[in-house]
Amino acid sequence: MRVLVFGAGAIGSVLGGFLAKAGHDVTLLGRAWHLDVVRRDGLQISGIWGTHHIHTLAIATRWEEVAAQPFDWVFVCVKAHQTRVAAEEMARHLDVRALVCAFQNGLGNYEILTEQIPPSRVALGRVIFGVELSSGHAHITVCADDVLIGAPDRRVPAESVSTLASALKASGIPCRVTSDILGVLWAKVLYNCALNGLSTVLEAPYGKLLERDVCRRLMRQIIEEVYRVAAARRLVLDPPTAEEYGTLLLTTLIPNTAAHHASMLQDVQRGRPTEIDAMNGAVVQLGKEAGVPTPANALVTRLVHAKERFAGVPGERDV
Repeated sequence: MRVLVFGAGAIGSVLGGFLAKAGHDVTLLGRAWHLDVVRRDGLQISGIWGTHHIHTLAIATRWEEVAAQPFDWVFVCVKAHQTRVAAEEMARHLDVRALVCAFQNGLGNYEILTEQIPPSRVALGRVIFGVELSSGHAHITVCADDVLIGAPDRRVPAESVSTLASALKASGIPCRVTSDILGVLWAKVLYNCALNGLSTVLEAPYGKLLERDVCRRLMRQIIEEVYRVAAARRLVLDPPTAEEYGTLLLTTLIPNTAAHHASMLQDVQRGRPTEIDAMNGAVVQLGKEAGVPTPANALVTRLVHAKERFAGVPGERDV
């Protein structure tokens, strides 16, 4: 299988690295500060899935290096604020036979991608393992569940989706197919909205958030707002009530990922924009459209934007 990882940062490096280790033809396309080291020394992966050193990856830092090559799959792993540019680049340069699977956080990525790429070629992936990235090195810290892959459009070849999931699983990444990928991604939005912004603002691992009553209350308020927005859009989430999800988060999901810091914090520390507008900010926007108040999500969004400004990240956004 020939795979291009577009946006080979933390998650993309792990996905591509494991597939390459298993014998697949993988090209990483991303930033030079990371991939120049991989080109020279190979990719090092460490953490809960073992220690690996992969030297069989092809490396590119510009689209021109991979344009029109016959890839079977293109993994979109860019940040949410980069999705529109990514879609435009793929529409210009991507071989029309290639399928796309987006492994991204937040809401709205699928809609942006399918403005440029036919929905019959776009699948989505839910990733809920954590990675800390340094130049040439991806350290896997936690994993709360399998990677899930599915396609909102039934015209996407089911056999191709199944083959991709099987390849990832065989490479050492827990993975399976789901028939409800949009519902699964909304569930991840719940998780991210409750944890990422607070972890970033407080510079605390997820487990520390459980230790303060004010954090537990705010997380439950965020979850309740997401459920109300989803209901206004006639989406049924799993579990069906905010109270049930809040209990699941506090008693199971956070303890399973207690040591993890949000990757959003790494973005701030590196002076880069975060994905808060595709998470809590997206809930706020959807709430405005539906007439549903979302004050807790708006608060977290503003706090993260304030932290961006203090860190020197350019731009001035508000909700």
